[in-house]
Amino acid sequence: MIRKSTRAAKHEILRNFMETTIAQAAKEVFAERGYQYATLEEIAQRAGMSKATIYLYYWNKDDLFLHVVEELVNMATAATAQEATTAKPPLEKLYGMVRGKVEFYEREREFFRIYLSEKQGLEVAPKTPHKKAIREMYLQGVQTLASVVQEGIDAGVLRPLESGRLAFFLQEMISNVLEQRILGPVAVRCTNLPTPLGAWHPGRVQLSLRRIWKTPGSLGRTASPGRWAD
Repeated sequence: MIRKSTRAAKHEILRNFMETTIAQAAKEVFAERGYQYATLEEIAQRAGMSKATIYLYYWNKDDLFLHVVEELVNMATAATAQEATTAKPPLEKLYGMVRGKVEFYEREREFFRIYLSEKQGLEVAPKTPHKKAIREMYLQGVQTLASVVQEGIDAGVLRPLESGRLAFFLQEMISNVLEQRILGPVAVRCTNLPTPLGAWHPGRVQLSLRRIWKTPGSLGRTASPGRWAD
């Protein structure tokens, strides 16, 4: 029994190592070549192994590509969730969550540019495990946003709206802005970001956060609760 457990543990360690090695090489090749021109042969060469070895861990190029996407989205989701657990005030948490997400996707910009440009052409079933996992992480991100939004509502700093629907709206807005930043002809790099909250945010996300901010001011008065609850 102990020998079997030891063998299983070693096998799992080896599998994790191989998957990580292949995924890292794949991310680099996809970012450099684009999805269509990247080949498993080049990925295998970059990873220091044979093409046949890759097939021991991934079904095909689509499977490998979506695995890389899943891992990156999982990292971004985990970072956002960690920010949500800090002792900061709700508004600072929201800004921190958006900032962290933008910084992460900016660091991986070249890969996500390929994903956003070519994801519609991927010949994968809608219910592929990777797509289901990515969808679940998206919903997890909405739930994390909703919890922080509810904190703000309870603290009286955000308008008393339905937190779940508002979180979904913010998540969609952030995703839209990220897509425009990544696919845009000129990328605004996120290095040396200014310190003041809101000073660096893309206009629409900043405006959206300010419209739900329950403080006096022209931006705060432009949106009634009914408009954002619809």
